[in-house]
Amino acid sequence: MKKRKHILTTIFLLIHLVFFAQCIERKKISYGGDYGFVDFIHLCPTYNFAFGGDTSKNWNVLTAPIDISQAPKEVLLFKDDIEKKIIEYSGNDFFEKIKFNSVEVVYKNKLKEFKKSGRQDVTLKYCKAKYFYYYEFKIDSLSSYHIGIALNDKGKIISKFSFPSKDNYVPVDSSFNYCKLIQIAKKSQPLIEPIKDIKLDYDEELKRFYWQITQEIVNIKEGKNNFNQVIIDASDLNKTKNIIGETYINF
Repeated sequence: MKKRKHILTTIFLLIHLVFFAQCIERKKISYGGDYGFVDFIHLCPTYNFAFGGDTSKNWNVLTAPIDISQAPKEVLLFKDDIEKKIIEYSGNDFFEKIKFNSVEVVYKNKLKEFKKSGRQDVTLKYCKAKYFYYYEFKIDSLSSYHIGIALNDKGKIISKFSFPSKDNYVPVDSSFNYCKLIQIAKKSQPLIEPIKDIKLDYDEELKRFYWQITQEIVNIKEGKNNFNQVIIDASDLNKTKNIIGETYINF
């Protein structure tokens, strides 16, 4: 019986993957949101820490994150404080879809060492924060909305929350799939293809998550190029809006 279940699950996954591949390439499922680290730790001498990171004691500024067990002890304490505040602000339903990625810690006293290592652009000019935490709002294994949270040297949050409060949070419609989103976009704007990407983003004014489907520019010309976009309310897939985007190309 278990073997049969395993076979059926495998067949289902294969069918799903084939169906998915017919709609859009996986690499075209993009991310939304902006961590916003530029406003707080741009070009600063920082080390990045994450769970499951490099356990070596010889920290290299140009490689993968360092294991978080080597981070300053306050890093995990501040992480707990941040997450309590997210729950307090947005509620448990929202927080259940939040994933911690890593945290960057500014080491101002390491400026010379960073420059010697090859980071000649490193500077203290833009170091408004001491700690910067990277989170994602994830609704499946492909789509995510990026959230960055900056703290000063006392552990106080100095960045704004770029996500909804518990009074405004409306869950993303879980019935979605990428083929369905493409069908909705094509119905709303028949000229949306070829599709450049699909991403989940957030409208801070409307306090709503939305899907953005963007047309790829095929016949690129110098100067202004227009392209179509369809915005789909992520909580109500019946609500759509067409937009004409523009970009400027110089050859």
